Order: sequence, then structure tokens, then C-alpha cells
Amino acid sequence: MEALTKLGREPFLWLVELGESFRNFIFGSICILSGKFSKKEFLDQASKFGFDTLPVVAVVSFFIGLALTLQISKQLMGIGNTSSLGTSVAVSIVREIGPVVAGVMIAARVGGAMAAEIATMTVTEQVDALRIMKLSPVSFLIAPRLLASLIMTPLLTVFAIYIGSVGGMIIAISYVQLDPYMFFDSFRSVVGNRDILIALFKAFINGALVATLSCTFGLETTGGAAGVGHTTTKSVVWAMLGIFFFNFLITNSVYSVGKILDPTFVK
Repeated sequence: MEALTKLGREPFLWLVELGESFRNFIFGSICILSGKFSKKEFLDQASKFGFDTLPVVAVVSFFIGLALTLQISKQLMGIGNTSSLGTSVAVSIVREIGPVVAGVMIAARVGGAMAAEIATMTVTEQVDALRIMKLSPVSFLIAPRLLASLIMTPLLTVFAIYIGSVGGMIIAISYVQLDPYMFFDSFRSVVGNRDILIALFKAFINGALVATLSCTFGLETTGGAAGVGHTTTKSVVWAMLGIFFFNFLITNSVYSVGKILDPTFVK
């Protein structure tokens, strides 16, 4: 009977987990706004999100910028329109590639480690010890990680956009023999404050997803070492799915609204 009950509840378990994640996000945000969180833990997590992840984001963004510009340049050279290379690269990197690459790297580099750390604390009863000492896991564990993620993810996104653009410029100069001024002039002609704000909003959502899901899954871990491994994998997979889903949702919403308010935005 217990097996049948579990089988019937299993398809809806993800709804419960999402609800718990949203609850932790709300309470974590309240702790941040009220200042009731561990400042030392916040600094440690900010370092993990920022400086420790910076090299990975730089390398991945650079090579994606190289590959993306190379593919676009081949198509434009075929129709003799290489002057618009900067425009095509700018739209791809600023609006889509930069936020997604930074979010995915943070989910893989920090999110999995964060989930494993909290999951280990849960199975070894360290989280229960915090409750006995009347320390809330939300204020001590979730809020510092959430704040660090919300601050560092947008910064890493801007860095990823910059490095990806540098990679694109290198291909434009060496492969297409395009003048650097022409490349960045077309780059500036299509990228405005609106695009940067959209990219930062996507990064903010990505940061909230990674921190909230990783902490929630970590606090709900059971089953010892096997449970820790399962939690780590689940947190990375769910965070990446959330990043791609919300990236599409935000992009679709922006283009739908922009087409009505400003038809030139979608050109």
C-alpha cells in the first residue's frame, strides 16, 4: 500500500518541490530585506559565485563568441554583407548568449556544490543542530546564498557579454578582415540600454533560480551519500531547465510587447 501511495504521489512531487522553493525564496528575500542573515556566510558565498566562477565563464564565453561569429560571418560572406556582422553578433550575445552562458556556468559550477554542501549538512544532522540552537536555516543558509547569487550573477553576465564580444571582434578582424571600428559601430547601433536591462533581468532570474533550487533540494535530502549525489544532480538539472525556460519566456514576452509598443525593436 505504501508503494502505491508513493507511486500516486510521485508525478506531483515536482509541484511540491517548486512550491517549497518559492516559499524559501520569499522567506529568504524577507531575511535579506530585514538584514537578518549571516554576513560572513554572504561574503564567502559571494567569493564562490564571483571570483571562483570568473575563469570558467571567461573561457566558455570567449570560445562561444569565437564560434558564433565564425558561423555568422560565413553566412554573411556568402551574401556579401559582412558590414552587418557586428549587429548579428550583438543581438545574439547581449540578448541571449551572455545571460544563458553565465547562468548555466553558475548552475554547474556553484549550484551543484551548494546543493551538495547543504545536503551533507542535512544528512549529518547539522541543519537540525542549527534549529536546536534557534538559528533559522533560511536566514543562516538560504538568505546569504540567495543574496550572493542575485548580486554576482548579473555581474558575471555583463562579464560574459564583454568577453564574448571580444572573441567576436577577434574573428571579425582576423577572418573577415573587418575594420574594428565598423564592427563596434554596428554593435552599438543595435544594442541599447533596453537590451542591457533585459539581459540583467534574465541574470537576476537565473541567480534566484540557482540559489533557491539548490538550497531547497539540499534541505530536503535524505538517504545518506546516495541522497547527496542525487540532490546534486537534480539541482543542476532543474536549475538549467529553469534557466532555459525563463529565458524563452522573457524573450517571447519582450518581443510580443515590443512588437506592439515599438515595431522597430524586433527588426
